Amino acid sequence: MKIIRPVPVLLFLALLCSGISGTAQSSPVLEDYIRIGMSSNLALQQQDLDVKKSLEAVRQARSLFYPSVQFNATYTLAAGGRSIDFPIGDLLNPVYSSLNQITQTNQFPTISNESIQFLPNDFQETYLKVSYPLFNSDLKYNRQIREQLVESKTATKAAYEHELRYRITEAYLQYLKALEAEKIWMHSRSVLQELRRFNESLVRNNVATRDVVATADYELSKVEHAIIQVQNQQNTARAYFNFLLNRNLQETILVDTGMLQMPVTAYDREALIREAAGSRHELDALRAGQSAAETALKLQEANRVLPSAYIGGQIGFQGFGYQFSENQAYVLAQVGMTYDLFSGGQKKSKIQAARIESEQLRTQYQEVEQQVALQITQAWNDLESARNAWHTARQGQVAAEESYRILNNKYKASQILLLEYLEAQNRVTTAQLQVLLAWSDVLLREAALKKAAGI
Repeated sequence: MKIIRPVPVLLFLALLCSGISGTAQSSPVLEDYIRIGMSSNLALQQQDLDVKKSLEAVRQARSLFYPSVQFNATYTLAAGGRSIDFPIGDLLNPVYSSLNQITQTNQFPTISNESIQFLPNDFQETYLKVSYPLFNSDLKYNRQIREQLVESKTATKAAYEHELRYRITEAYLQYLKALEAEKIWMHSRSVLQELRRFNESLVRNNVATRDVVATADYELSKVEHAIIQVQNQQNTARAYFNFLLNRNLQETILVDTGMLQMPVTAYDREALIREAAGSRHELDALRAGQSAAETALKLQEANRVLPSAYIGGQIGFQGFGYQFSENQAYVLAQVGMTYDLFSGGQKKSKIQAARIESEQLRTQYQEVEQQVALQITQAWNDLESARNAWHTARQGQVAAEESYRILNNKYKASQILLLEYLEAQNRVTTAQLQVLLAWSDVLLREAALKKAAGI
C-alpha cells in the first residue's frame, strides 16, 4: 500500500508556528476588488446620491442671498359675475339739461346709468418684479445647517465605505476558506481511494474479507458528500462576493491564497479605543448633526427677537386692452419689514424643541462613543480567543498526524483493525479542517476589529 501522508492545511502554518508577528499586509488582489466595489456597489451609489442632493440643497440656500427677478404677464377676459350699478345718468342728466337750457346749446349730452363689472374684462398686466432680502436671519442659519448636513451625509457615506470594505474582505475570506476546505476533503478522498485499492489487494490475496472494501466505499461516499457541501458553500460565497461588487453572481474570482499566509498584528486595545474617536465616521456624522442642531437653535432664537427686512420693485404695464402705451406704464418701489409681535408661544416652543434635539444628539454621541469602545473591546477579546483556539487546533493537528503515521504503518503490517485506521484518518481530516476554520476565524476577527476601530 502506497503511503499518502496528510499534507499541511496551509503553507502559513510553518510561518505561524515560528511565532512571527508584524503588520498584516493587504492583498493586491483584494484591494483591486475593493476598488471595484467602491465604484460599482449600488448601496454606495445611493449614499453618493444623498451627498450630491445635500450639496444641491446648499446651493439653493446660498441662492437666497441674491436678488430674485421675475417676469409676469397676464391677460384677462371675463363675462358675468358680480357688478355694481352706478347711477351716473340720474345724477348728471338734470344738471346737463339745465346747462343746455342756459347756454341754448346741446353741448351736454344725455348719459346712461352704468353697471360696473367686478371682474375686469380685456385687462392685461405685464411687469418685471425685483426683490432682495436686506436682512433675514433665517437665510444665514439655513445655509449653515445645510452645509453641516452635507458634512453629516459625507461622513455617513465614508462610514458605509468602511463597512463595505469589511464586507468585501469578509466575503473574500469566506470564499478562500471554502476553497481550502475543498482541498482538504479532496486529499482525504485520495487517501481513502488508496485505502480501497490496498483493501482490494488484501481481498484478492485472501488476507481480508470483502467487507473492508465495502467499508472504504462507505467512507468515500461520506467524503464525496462533504465535497459537494463545500462546493455549494463556494458557490454561495462567490455569489455574495459578486453581489457586493455589483457583478454577475457567477463571475470568476481571482484567488490569492497569500491572504491566508499573512500574520496578524498584535493590537493595543486601549490605543484603538482612543484613536476610534477620530477614525470612526459614524462619530463624525453625529458631530455634524449636533452642529446642525445647535445652528437650528440659534435660528429659532434669532427669529424670536430679530425682524426681517426687504426691498423690491416692479416696472410694467397695466390697463384695459393689450397695449403698451404711456398711460398703462407704471413703476412701483417697496421697502418692507416683518416682525411677529405675538404667536401664541409658538416661537418659544420651537426654541425649546430645538434645545431638546441638540441635547438629544449630544447624549446620543456619548452613547455611541461608549458603544464603539464596547465594540472594540469585544472584537479584541474575540481576536484573542480566536488566536488561542488556533493554537489549540494546531496542537491537535500535530498529534493527529503523528498518530496517523504510526497507525498507517501498523495497518500495513496487519497489526490493527480497519476501524482503527479509519478513525485515525478521520481525526487528521477533522484536525486539518479545525485548523483551517480556526485560522480563518482569526483573520475574520482581525477584520472585525479593524472595522470596529475604524482602521
